[in-house]
Amino acid sequence: MNILYICAGNTCRSPMAQYYSQAAFAKANFRSRGLYGSGGTMSQKSLEVLGREGIDGQTHLSQTLQEEDLAWADWIVPMTRDIQGQLRDLCRDKVFTFWDHGGSEIPDPYGGDEIIYQITYDLLKKNIHLMMETLEG
Repeated sequence: MNILYICAGNTCRSPMAQYYSQAAFAKANFRSRGLYGSGGTMSQKSLEVLGREGIDGQTHLSQTLQEEDLAWADWIVPMTRDIQGQLRDLCRDKVFTFWDHGGSEIPDPYGGDEIIYQITYDLLKKNIHLMMETLEG
């Protein structure tokens, strides 16, 4: 199973989701992309949150969503309804939303303090576990 997480810049939410998922669920493949990826690194606060759980995201580089990513993915997971709307015409049949399956949107922590990043990460973990329970049956 190939799961693709999508956020705006691919520096905070979607890479935290990708790296956490890779560490927690070995039976699936995970990627992350942004609608506006910059080629930059993961945000320092995201790296710190992951690092506290022994997860290393230092090699992450922000990437913009491409057609090949959509073809690779079995499931595409947007972080917000706004992002879902932007994906609607590209891959409607592959979109899995947290909020349609007992979870919630994941607000962008960009520019927030460390506690905002931790709250975002905790919310991601909760939503990812709900998603995997649904997808794995």
